[in-house]
Amino acid sequence: MRITMICIGSTGDVRPYIALGRELKARGHEITICAFADFEPMVLKEQMQFKPINSDVRALMANLMNGSTGVGFLKQVRDSLVDIIDPFLADLEAACDGAEAIIGTYLGQVLQSLAEVRHIPYIQTHYFPMDKNPETPITSAPGQHAGKAWNLATYDLGYLLISMMEKYYLADWREKKGMAPRKLEGNPKYELNGHIIPVLYAISPLVMPRPAVWGANIHMTGFWRDSRDVDFTPSPELAAFLAGSDKPIYVGFGSMVSGDMGETLSIVMEAIRQSGVRAILSRGWGGREIPADPNVFVADFVPHDWLFQYVAGVVHHGGAGTTAAGIQAGCPTLVIPFGGDQPFWAGRVRELGLGPKAIPRDKLTVNKLSKAFIDLTTTKKYRVAARELGERLRMEQGCVNAANIVEHELRKWLREEGREPIIVPQNDQVG
Repeated sequence: MRITMICIGSTGDVRPYIALGRELKARGHEITICAFADFEPMVLKEQMQFKPINSDVRALMANLMNGSTGVGFLKQVRDSLVDIIDPFLADLEAACDGAEAIIGTYLGQVLQSLAEVRHIPYIQTHYFPMDKNPETPITSAPGQHAGKAWNLATYDLGYLLISMMEKYYLADWREKKGMAPRKLEGNPKYELNGHIIPVLYAISPLVMPRPAVWGANIHMTGFWRDSRDVDFTPSPELAAFLAGSDKPIYVGFGSMVSGDMGETLSIVMEAIRQSGVRAILSRGWGGREIPADPNVFVADFVPHDWLFQYVAGVVHHGGAGTTAAGIQAGCPTLVIPFGGDQPFWAGRVRELGLGPKAIPRDKLTVNKLSKAFIDLTTTKKYRVAARELGERLRMEQGCVNAANIVEHELRKWLREEGREPIIVPQNDQVG
């Protein structure tokens, strides 16, 4: 089948889609990945088709990841989309031209509406909790540890706010397509043209146990990772640094490019000096000059799957992709969450005993970070827990599980319409 996979996000969001796309392509499907234009070379290298979203990914991520939560976060989303919504929707429509099915990261009802008007199957994916359960609040809600009643209430409130926002930016588009107006709803709508929408969580149940209250259409597949050996040769300088007396830590904040990154860099550098650790810093600091330090190596792109084998611990913002890479590599982890889903991942890392208590970016100080660096690298229980969980996670086959479910659900969807899908069954096992 011709499947368009739409991924709205940064590198940590796109790489799992490429891994799943590769598995589906190997099964004979024609895969198109739609993402921000920055990722075109990455997708074309895999010999999959690419359709761009031409908005500025860095500006969008800076707007979204500024520490806002709850209503403030939704306002950030609305403000970020208001000036780009028309070309944004046009790019998404172009990406779906000729598609026989859509797989998409969550963006409210936008992608569902694209499938609705085309009368084709739609499969929704998540990297973090977006379905009501008593164990964790909806992503971006404040009060990560406020209790079960609050956790459940956040989903009702969150989806109501999302649907209010969608009436604002989807109303004209749906009207032009002859579609009914978007209704205000306090729950995700999983009915589409008489079918139930399948939902795939690219999360391991070892990291977040599947809530018993979830419906049968919601599947937890395991992380989507590249199971191939990483083809990477380090520079002589990086190899020499890694061969030093003590294992370094990795410090990187991925797509975080908010206005205070200069201050964050200063805190990190001074904490490295005070703690005495050696560190590899990812060159992702908004173009800021990183001062020379014999205990610091500034790295350009180095694959996490390769690098994390050689470090004593990882320090990052808590994005889903970076968190998954670190814990799969068996690395003790310290999260400095900025916003969005990052507090959720910070909580999972701490509750699983994989590292020190997270330090939110707005609470970050040199003294706190220096102590956390020492704790991260000297506490044996973190190393033991991280190693044991990493070994178990590397046994999972998240992409295979997800691809099995995709094919199973597409066959089911098309047969419900009286059509016989042209899909060669690989394995009917679903999770």
